[in-house]
Amino acid sequence: MLPGFHTAGLLQHDLIGAIEELAVLGYRSVAVRPQHGRLSQADPWFGQQLLRLADVTSRHDLQLIFDLDTQFLQTAWKSRGPALSSVETNEARAARNWIENWLELAAESKAGIVTFASGEISQYRVADTESTLTQLAVALDYLVNVAVDLGVHVALRPRFGDLVSTIAQWERLQHWLKTDELGLAADIGEMLQGHEIPLAARLERHRDDLSCIYLCDRRAGQQEDLPIGTGDVAHERLIAALAGINFTGPAIVRVEGHSHNGLRLAEQGIQLFY
Repeated sequence: MLPGFHTAGLLQHDLIGAIEELAVLGYRSVAVRPQHGRLSQADPWFGQQLLRLADVTSRHDLQLIFDLDTQFLQTAWKSRGPALSSVETNEARAARNWIENWLELAAESKAGIVTFASGEISQYRVADTESTLTQLAVALDYLVNVAVDLGVHVALRPRFGDLVSTIAQWERLQHWLKTDELGLAADIGEMLQGHEIPLAARLERHRDDLSCIYLCDRRAGQQEDLPIGTGDVAHERLIAALAGINFTGPAIVRVEGHSHNGLRLAEQGIQLFY
């Protein structure tokens, strides 16, 4: 597998400088999430940032992953942007167009994987309907086709509270898709939240679908990331299970919300792999 680190845990650092340090620590992949001041297309220096990002990951032979679960980037009053699963046609189209744009940017910057979530369940509609899942599947089929043409791999990340909130629901979604090219971005924290345990057995079941794995630590019933080793996740067992199924993709350590600890978190995280 490719040891990776999510730069959402290094918000106090210069992005390019932080990636340089991650490479020195031994990481072979890096996940980046667009945000204000860091890969926001509204910033006048966006093009230069993208070029620098492509350069640093290329020089250090790092697999680049774009994580599109942004916060307050598309709207000032709502943390998340338009939902791909929305029953509102304009919102769903806006979400699809935004993801498609990032697929093109991923190809331009040689990012191999783009991950995103399905979007929240509308409080006014029942989620488990044929029409809702069909609509989501049509959008996903379209995006997968775009990604294949661009040479980028696209993966859906089940997220608690979303239309696709668990790996079990991701598996069910396959019945509505016309493509088998949609990858799975498994998130250990979300799996714990969705009571998908034992975690290792669930991952082994979907060994052929895994595009990448977001490794984090949490306590049961909580949605906040914790420093690795301080929550309820048995990471040694997880890593052993991934090695046992010969997983070769990015396994990305994410410790969001603790940027004040800086690169010490990355230094601790790399120990998971050795």
